[in-house]
Amino acid sequence: MLADTLSELLGCSKDSAYRRMRGTTELSLNDSVKIANHFGLSLNHLSVTSNQSVVFQKSSFIDSVEAFRNYLLQSLGQLQSIQKYEHHRLIYQAKDLPIYYQFRFPKLAAFKIYVWLKSIYGIDHLEGMSFKEQLIPSDLLDLAKELWETYSHINSTEIWNDTTILSMVNQLEYYYEAGLLSSKEEAVQVCDEFQEMMKMIYKQALHGKKVHPTKPDEFSSAKYEMYYHEILIMDNHILAELDENKAQYFVPYAGLNFLNTNDPNLVAKMRTYLEGQTKKSSLISSISEKERNKFFIRIKNRIDQLKSRIEASNPFM
Repeated sequence: MLADTLSELLGCSKDSAYRRMRGTTELSLNDSVKIANHFGLSLNHLSVTSNQSVVFQKSSFIDSVEAFRNYLLQSLGQLQSIQKYEHHRLIYQAKDLPIYYQFRFPKLAAFKIYVWLKSIYGIDHLEGMSFKEQLIPSDLLDLAKELWETYSHINSTEIWNDTTILSMVNQLEYYYEAGLLSSKEEAVQVCDEFQEMMKMIYKQALHGKKVHPTKPDEFSSAKYEMYYHEILIMDNHILAELDENKAQYFVPYAGLNFLNTNDPNLVAKMRTYLEGQTKKSSLISSISEKERNKFFIRIKNRIDQLKSRIEASNPFM
């Protein structure tokens, strides 16, 4: 099938395609570009470059609801691709809450998508609109839920800090005080789902396994490690280990947009960096009951304080 594809792509006979495949006929630069574009390859990987140059693939920049839909689809495809490797592991240094957990809870998922589309990407039709779950297209929420379900089957190592939940806390407080939530009751409901999400993550840390996506009292087959890093985490970093010799590095930018690369030098350095971060952290999944409980109690208290502030005030008067 490759010879047929090359023959059609390059406008040559099948024999000519075979000669190019065997290397008896050299590929012209024009032919190389056509092949690279067709198969989604980068010619940079074929050239000798310095260690200062790295080739990244980028997702489509989010600037519309349709682009956000494409982002969810592309992210889902990435997770499904990782899951296919038997010995995979996703290492996630979490400056902010890993987005997949928020997608497990419908009102929390709708609120986060609203925040991203309205405040980060400035989607016009949300201008002046207060948050309502119904504002978010149902297919986006279905895709988000599918992302969560796939992540629940991914072996993961997560590195958290006390500030990991801060952006979520600050967003809820800001939107409530600005009157951008439709009611006090809705704000409280989002807080309640926030608390339920943290209970679920605590359960994972307690047992060292991911919670089953559709059976909350059971676990999936995915392993779960959680580390607590005492020092402020400055960036989100994601490294997908696929097998012993293959990995991909993802770096978010401008909100949810991300770049990814399988450049062997950078991947090796990021693996060393993230392994170093785990060594500087405390493992709080499966063991270290006291440290784990202290960490999650601090998070619970912070969410309870937020809920109390919401219940004690009323910006809708």
